[in-house]
Amino acid sequence: MENLVSMKFKVVSLCKKDAMSVIPQEIVRYDLEKCAEVLRSKGFEVKDPGVMVRASRGGTETVLYKNGRMMVNPAESKEKVRAIAEEFYAMVESAREQQ
Repeated sequence: MENLVSMKFKVVSLCKKDAMSVIPQEIVRYDLEKCAEVLRSKGFEVKDPGVMVRASRGGTETVLYKNGRMMVNPAESKEKVRAIAEEFYAMVESAREQQ
């Protein structure tokens, strides 16, 4: 496993019971084109990075927005989503724009 990046975030249940949202607790911006490239290189199936990047792998779909907000579906538990988010943020750290 890669070194994890220290990004503070919270995991929130959505009305849709099988998805959860991940909300950064700091101001971040991502270059979605770079995110898409990185995620493809890590084995994700990536759909058009327009206003968001949709990345699927192993039956889980993760949607990342430019502001770092993320949606994970299906979400088995907050702990599982937290682990997915930590790994995902670490993978796309190189696509994080400098503030």
